[in-house]
Amino acid sequence: MVKKIRFLEFLVLLAMMPLSAQKVVGFYATVSSSDDTNMLTMTTDLFYTQLQNMNGYSVIDCRNTPYNENAEKKGDIIFYAEIQEEDGQWSCTLHAATGNPLKTVQETRSYASYYKILLDAKASLDSILSKLYQDDNATQAKDQVEAASGSGSASLDSLAGTWTGEQLIDKVIILRGGKGFVIFKNGASMTISVSIKGNNVSVVQQGRSNASFYPEIARELALKNAATASPISWSLTLMGESTLKGTKTTLVEDKSSSSGIAIGSIEVQWTKQ
Repeated sequence: MVKKIRFLEFLVLLAMMPLSAQKVVGFYATVSSSDDTNMLTMTTDLFYTQLQNMNGYSVIDCRNTPYNENAEKKGDIIFYAEIQEEDGQWSCTLHAATGNPLKTVQETRSYASYYKILLDAKASLDSILSKLYQDDNATQAKDQVEAASGSGSASLDSLAGTWTGEQLIDKVIILRGGKGFVIFKNGASMTISVSIKGNNVSVVQQGRSNASFYPEIARELALKNAATASPISWSLTLMGESTLKGTKTTLVEDKSSSSGIAIGSIEVQWTKQ
C-alpha cells in the first residue's frame, strides 16, 4: 500500500514537471501616444498571439499593465512594444529584458502604415528575442567562431543575428535553430533555412516563390517566372567572425534566352550587425 501511494506521488510530480524548458514572457501594455486605440489593440493582440505560438516560450498576460521600474516583474523575459505615428509614418520599437541585473535590448523598425507592422510581427519578434540572447562576451564568441587564416568555423549559435550587405535586401535575420528571414527593401519577406559544414554556410529559400524575391530583374519577368523558379540559395564562406562571402543562385536576366531569364550566380557579401 505504501509503495502504491509513493508511486502515485511520483506520477503527480512527474505530471507537474514541464515537458521542455520554456522561457516565460511577461507581456506588458503597448506604449503609444496615438489616438488610434483600435489599431493599438489589434497590434498588441497580434504580438501576444504570435508569442504564444512560438516554440520554447509561454506568455503571462500583462497587456493591461504598463511596464516601468516599479512594476511587478513577471516571467523570465519582460516584453512590451512602443508604437508611434508621425506625419503618416509609423515606428515600432520592441523592448525585451532578462536576467539579474536586467539585460535590456530594443529594436526599432519604420513602416509606411501600421498594417505593415502586423505583417512584420513574426519576423520582428524572432529578431528581438534572438538579439536578447546573443552572447555579448567576445571571448565566448571566439570559442564558437575560431579565426584561422582569415576564415572561421561556424555554428548556428554564432551565426544567429542580423546580417546586411546586399543592395536590394534590407536585412537577413538568422535564428539559432537554423531558420531565418530575408527582408527585402521592397517589403517582401522570405523564410530561409540555414545549414553549416565547417566554415561553409548554405542558405536556402523555403516556401513558395514570390515575384518580389527577384528585385534584380524586370518586374514583368519576375511575375512571369517566379511560380516555376527553383528556390533561391546562397553558398557562403565564413570569413573571420562577422563576414559571410560567396554566391547567390537566383534568376538573372538573359537576353539570349527565349524566356529572357536564366539561373545565374551573383557574388555577395554579408556583414553581421
